[in-house]
Amino acid sequence: MSRRVRVLACGSFHGGDDAAALEAVRLLPAHVRERASVEEVGQLSAEHLLDDGSDVVRVVVDCVRGVAPGEIVDLPLAEVPALAQRIGVASSHALGIGQAVALAAAFGGIRPADRFLGVGGASYAQGAALSPAVAAGLPKLTSRIQRRVG
Repeated sequence: MSRRVRVLACGSFHGGDDAAALEAVRLLPAHVRERASVEEVGQLSAEHLLDDGSDVVRVVVDCVRGVAPGEIVDLPLAEVPALAQRIGVASSHALGIGQAVALAAAFGGIRPADRFLGVGGASYAQGAALSPAVAAGLPKLTSRIQRRVG
């Protein structure tokens, strides 16, 4: 029996590097997109991580503040709240991704196989294009998503 994979891409096309995850999932080959449930969620909420079945592996993809622009972050989803606290990750969202994951974890919504994939961002200016560092990191981010989908 194969596992089901749900890819949750966070961000906005209107905020520079905030579009990185959305651009990365759109670069996935069609055969990969067909094997996974790929959702462009904008802002991640705890509800996205609850009640989707115990056989589902979630891969959350987002742009990250607090790491070098273009750097890829790949870690268990359960570690995101600690990472956010340790490096002082800021979020443009009302509820940051670390807080959303921590809330879902409190309700038993995070599983060991769930992953976070991110790329360090440089600019989040409204109407701006992706920064060169993030644009250069997109192929690697897309490749990591593809590997997680299987």
